[in-house]
Amino acid sequence: MDVADLSPFLRDGSLLADLPGACLERLAPLGQNKRFAKGQTVFQKGDPGDFLAVILGGRLKISTFSVAGAETVLNLLQSGDVVGEIAAIDGLERTADAIVNEDTELLIFPRATLLRLMADDAEFSASLAKALALKLRAASDALEATTLDMSRRVAAAFLRLVEQNALEASEETGDYTLAIDQTTLARYAGLTRSNLNRVLKRFERAGASRHEKGVLEILDLDWLQDFAESED
Repeated sequence: MDVADLSPFLRDGSLLADLPGACLERLAPLGQNKRFAKGQTVFQKGDPGDFLAVILGGRLKISTFSVAGAETVLNLLQSGDVVGEIAAIDGLERTADAIVNEDTELLIFPRATLLRLMADDAEFSASLAKALALKLRAASDALEATTLDMSRRVAAAFLRLVEQNALEASEETGDYTLAIDQTTLARYAGLTRSNLNRVLKRFERAGASRHEKGVLEILDLDWLQDFAESED
């Protein structure tokens, strides 16, 4: 896929989305297209941070593993998101794995290209700084959620999924939907599947959410927000 302008490919709130159109037009031709099949690894924890990429199509899972081999899902990325920005900017090793959840096409920008643009374009540098600050806030929220009880941890995880994936409510029902299997959802919330299943049943009885056939439906976002913030 030839990309002359990145603007149509970037989701609102994603890294680079706030860049002026002229800057995006300048950046786009410097990228290299690469396709990945479902199950492939884009990069692993410890790999050199030598590029960032825009997801032109497909989905990625960002995760890390404990010494015992337990997986924690840090984020789920889709078309319009940017992956690999932190290591590409600081030049250090990757801090997590990026695995392809479905066939994916990336537009890859080498670190050297980014550094040249940062040196030459103040707006580009400012946009990156803003996006990285937002990413740090999201990581802080996720860390804080690990201190909550199981049910509130899941509610907080659902809220992050809505925000991180920029989900929009259906015009017909007002519900939010996201394709995510139960194992990934449990690892994202930091729970076992059995514990997650108990919480899912509780939320379904409350009319707040439903998870069926690999699809999460957020039925009452306000309820989840109030529940996540409650202390009872």
